Amino acid sequence: MNSKAEVIAVSSDRPPYPQSKSKWFGRAKRDRFRLVFSFYSPDGCEISMPIASMSAYLKKQYPEVELLLDPVLVLSDPEEYTAENFARRIAKHDADLIAFSIMSPHWPPMEAYFAALKKLLPDLPVLIGGYQPTLSQDETIGNSNIDYICVGDGEYAVANVIDHLRGSKEGPADGNWEKLVDGSIYVTEPHQIEDIQALPFADYNIFEKEDGFERVNSSIFGPKGVFVLPVMTGRGCPYKCTYCCNTPLLESWKSKKTFLRKHAPQAMVDELIRLRDKYNVGYFEFWDELFLSNLKFVRAFFAIYKEKLGLPFSINSRVEVMNEKFCTTAAEAGCHTIWFGIESGDEEYRSKMLGRKMKNQQVIDAAANCKKAGINRLTFNIVGMPGETAANMRATLSLNQQIAPEFFFFFPFIPLRGTPLYETAKREGLLQDLKKNIHYLSSSNDKEFTLNLKEQPELLSQQQYSELCFEMLQFQEANNRLSYTDGEFEQGATTSADVQDKSFVLTEDSPEELGAL
Repeated sequence: MNSKAEVIAVSSDRPPYPQSKSKWFGRAKRDRFRLVFSFYSPDGCEISMPIASMSAYLKKQYPEVELLLDPVLVLSDPEEYTAENFARRIAKHDADLIAFSIMSPHWPPMEAYFAALKKLLPDLPVLIGGYQPTLSQDETIGNSNIDYICVGDGEYAVANVIDHLRGSKEGPADGNWEKLVDGSIYVTEPHQIEDIQALPFADYNIFEKEDGFERVNSSIFGPKGVFVLPVMTGRGCPYKCTYCCNTPLLESWKSKKTFLRKHAPQAMVDELIRLRDKYNVGYFEFWDELFLSNLKFVRAFFAIYKEKLGLPFSINSRVEVMNEKFCTTAAEAGCHTIWFGIESGDEEYRSKMLGRKMKNQQVIDAAANCKKAGINRLTFNIVGMPGETAANMRATLSLNQQIAPEFFFFFPFIPLRGTPLYETAKREGLLQDLKKNIHYLSSSNDKEFTLNLKEQPELLSQQQYSELCFEMLQFQEANNRLSYTDGEFEQGATTSADVQDKSFVLTEDSPEELGAL
């Protein structure tokens, strides 16, 4: 492992590691270590950016390790991807380790898969990374079928598990928690990689099939007819929306000054050019928690991107920064769509309960500025939240009807452990057991709208919630017209489209400064 990995992989103030109690230390005896990556895809997307980054790091630093990918693609073939059939698929790989990247909403349906894996392959260690173990350590490691959890950034941590299994380095697998033979847990500190420029750019080869990307679904709602590739220019968001998993991550970060991390603009554009040429990319989706987390980067990046690339792209933004000048600058660089969160159309509820301070007029003006610049608008909206009323929901629908975004997207509130809004729901006694297959697209796809919290009839009854969701669905079906054909917008066309499970958050610089682009 390189020196940067060694430096970060040091945990302090912990008891001596009881290596004799480790079930897995030194168990991997083969010369060529085989690792299978996996993730749960309820929406059909076959790209996982965490796995892309870990794969890139391991291929650079551990070329002797064989990397395989076998995600749980439940939409592509429900029968093939039952828990038992998935376990049989993994058995064929004869792996030394299986590592999952799991988001919190995907944890309940995945527990059956972990059980099936352990039943069929009791000698295969299971490592869980992603938001789920980062935010819910005890719940995750408490599952009897889990052996390790990665509790922070994963690149160096997964390498440490490999070293641990091979017995090539004494001590624990730093950056991870390990379940010992007596059932106790050995805890190490989460990795917080401050310098992402020290990491290689994401590896997309791991997602390729026999015919390349011809049958790989790399985007859920992106344009048809061109190859859409998700990319990230950095990590981190400085804002603390109460519903977002970014908030506990930011609060736990040791040095707040290093939480917002970006690649160098020129290096990032050079990498995008390489990806364009290698994969014939026609459109980039920037999956950053917030693309606009650094003003200096945005200014430099837009200028270089416009000159060197100019391909259409989409970004996450905030209405506070979307003034006319910013939207014009973004459009000139190639911005095709801006995704932004409204979440609730009620200003008071949005500010008090969600930590979002913008005014409705700012939403209206931002949407108008986008439209004037020729940029499509995609809005995120949450329903069924703690303390939400039927009137709040109607305000959300009304505001979206007023601005008529090219794509209106609403999804049920899913309480994420560690977030302030989860704690509010817990404190108010609203949490309920969610041992079901829920995700951000499940309600709209299934056309079944059930509250994910206990009903508060005096505020919002289950019947009212369902009726209002169907009104939103009707508006969605009548309104949504986001499309892209041969480089031109088709404003009159209608397409069905979905979006990814993401965080929707803000920037380091003030709205006034960012809007001054």
